[in-house]
Amino acid sequence: MYRAKLQNVGNLSQVTLLLITLVRPINGVLLYPASTTLQITSSISIPADLNTRTKVFVDMGFQMNYNLPATVSAFYNSTIWADELARRQKRQLDNRLDANLQQENLEDLTHPSDFTAGQLYKGLERMLETYGFHRSCLLRSVCELALHPFAEDHFYGVVTQVITFLLTPSQHEGFSEDEQHYRDKYEKAEQIGFLGGQCHRSYPSCKIDIINLATRLVR
Repeated sequence: MYRAKLQNVGNLSQVTLLLITLVRPINGVLLYPASTTLQITSSISIPADLNTRTKVFVDMGFQMNYNLPATVSAFYNSTIWADELARRQKRQLDNRLDANLQQENLEDLTHPSDFTAGQLYKGLERMLETYGFHRSCLLRSVCELALHPFAEDHFYGVVTQVITFLLTPSQHEGFSEDEQHYRDKYEKAEQIGFLGGQCHRSYPSCKIDIINLATRLVR
């Protein structure tokens, strides 16, 4: 182990210390297989104050990822952001929009990797089936939410706004041109609830009101 004797000679001592560090022999380094990542995950779970038999928690998760060195060169000139992040596909507006943002209709701009509403609903239907629910329970949820919307002053305002946006087809234009069947089906479910229809009779295959599992109706 080498030690540098720092003296009051200005920058000369710092340069000497740097040179000693650079020429110091390296006995070995710890390398990992390529693409090895150190992941640190933490979460906060808050119980929802609901008068139901089922316990409902609101979880907030935090995740940090660090790429571990796979080659010796990773110890030199290391960047602040890992190379893996640079290779990820990023959503960027086309450069031509920089000078024309006021003229362009941004509502018509979609990224090729964006989910359409039909793809999202289809994925949610499959997820419900894996948990033992009928796929029509998503349609019933759209109907029930239109029939009994969340209170505007709800404690979890952000969460309810996101759920309302996702389960209210009339609030978004997320369906593609070839998803007219999905659009008609889900907009009809919303219309049934909005007009005060009976959602459980409109979708008899769904035996459980999923929205009611995490909320309570206030009249």
